Amino acid sequence: MKLSEVVGYLNLLESQELDPTYDSITGRLDSIEHSISNHPLQFGTTSENLAQDLSTIKAAIGQFDNTLQSLKQKLRDEISRQEPVYYQDSLRLYEQDMIYETTEYILDRRLRLDFETDNILRSRIKSYGDWRLPGMIIRPGRENFIEDMVPLDPLYVVDNNMELMQPAISGFTPEYQRRLRPYTINDYINTEILYQLPNNQFGFVFAYNYFNFKPIEIVEKFLRELYQKLRPGGVVIFTYNECDQAPGIGAVEHNWMCYTPGRRIRSIADSAGYEIVNNYIGINDIAWFELKKPGEIESLRGGQTLAKIIPK
Repeated sequence: MKLSEVVGYLNLLESQELDPTYDSITGRLDSIEHSISNHPLQFGTTSENLAQDLSTIKAAIGQFDNTLQSLKQKLRDEISRQEPVYYQDSLRLYEQDMIYETTEYILDRRLRLDFETDNILRSRIKSYGDWRLPGMIIRPGRENFIEDMVPLDPLYVVDNNMELMQPAISGFTPEYQRRLRPYTINDYINTEILYQLPNNQFGFVFAYNYFNFKPIEIVEKFLRELYQKLRPGGVVIFTYNECDQAPGIGAVEHNWMCYTPGRRIRSIADSAGYEIVNNYIGINDIAWFELKKPGEIESLRGGQTLAKIIPK
């Protein structure tokens, strides 16, 4: 059986549609039994019989739940058995195949972002648009999220080459382009990725449609390095391929994205020292984490020259 089928089955069992809600079942029966046993009119052993029947029902429900939990655990064990191969295949895909991807191919590779989720994500980005703080956007691509980050000053634009950054940068006036700080990076496993960027400076970092195509080893390197780049209270939001859900694993099985289950990213984030502000899982292939470096944002800036940036 494919891992996507196993995870899909577990997703179904853990969904609201199959939530047993035992308390609502037994709670109503408890109320009925209590009313009958405490009523002044009693008929033979009816109350005692109902109490015994209720006890039997609760025992059966308990056994039902034990069997259900056992099934879920068997599925989790099967996931644990299969996923090492998925991690290995993602690393191989990254190291041997993705290095040949062209700039146009990468820029044309888009996530399916529905209207409601787009609004939610943009509202989160805009909530961190503080002119007193530097910001960073990784892989701006052909999306226009960079426009929501204009208040951050200065704004660093980061990607694997200048051609990947050009569509986002060219949308601004020459004056604002000169204010941007573009940096190219190499996200190899055995190198420091963000060594050119200052430590303890950034108030907000955003990466969209970037970690979706990175193996878990690279995601971990980024998160640990970004922790050093953020100032206390700084936040990083990034999308990823949620492989605790069947559609995410389907993307892996089609050699489209990398295997990055959210539970593993949570463990990495905890280990690195982040506070997990939010883990949003939407429809289609949209999921993101919002992580905060503990502390409160502080800045020594007292004012900013006001200007309006108008994209071309």
